[in-house]
Amino acid sequence: MTADLPARMPLPFDDEEAVALAAALRTAATSVSGIEETAVRALAKLEQLLPARQRDQISALQHSTVSPRFDGTPQVDLAALATLAAACHDHEIITFAYESRDGTPSTRRVEPHTLITTHGRWYLAAYDLDRDAWRTFRVDRLTAPDSTGRRVPPRRLPAPDASAYLTASLAALPTRYSARATVPSDAETVRARTGVLPSRVRALDGHTCIVDLSADDPLHIAVRFLTLENLGRGATTLYGTTELVPHLEEFAHCLADAARALAQPHDEREADR
Repeated sequence: MTADLPARMPLPFDDEEAVALAAALRTAATSVSGIEETAVRALAKLEQLLPARQRDQISALQHSTVSPRFDGTPQVDLAALATLAAACHDHEIITFAYESRDGTPSTRRVEPHTLITTHGRWYLAAYDLDRDAWRTFRVDRLTAPDSTGRRVPPRRLPAPDASAYLTASLAALPTRYSARATVPSDAETVRARTGVLPSRVRALDGHTCIVDLSADDPLHIAVRFLTLENLGRGATTLYGTTELVPHLEEFAHCLADAARALAQPHDEREADR
């Protein structure tokens, strides 16, 4: 039946929908490995089916947008992502090899529920059959996902939705360093302007909140504290273990040295080289 359709039959997209599709295809390659050529082909086919006005809008988007690739952003394999998506849709048990945060390898057999993407990373929410518990898996750490052909009834997530489950899972991850900051700002403002996980921000009153900070790298805590310090206009208080003290002192010395170097006259800086 599709062979009888006109070669240029317009698609029922309004201008915003057409541009959104083009933007999604263009930016997908920054987080999915091997999708670059596929995305270009899909975008070319999309343009052929759109009215001239929308093609011009997409062309303007392409020529005005650059999507740099950052080394720190992990990429996932397109074929693996497709396998996981199909398994989530069909409620089909799958197996895959997985590497934990500390590099420990394992083999997993799970009932996949949902794929979630946030901050450039892909996660799989799934029920781990061998551990009899819900888990979240970083998709860039799993390899060789394989369908078993066995379909099962979908399980209900232990959270209102997949995003809430992922947020709770990430907040519960053990970390090497931890601290707590009292910020003279309301909780909603802190959540909206700092990127802190919502569950780690607790309101004390209408203009003060407590933020739990944790990370394996003390630099992350230092950067987050500076962000809160700026938001709290210099009145943020930090509490934590003494393990963080030498790291924060080192960062402070580095900043002080950089400030002194910038304060030197230009000729003196050139002479120091």
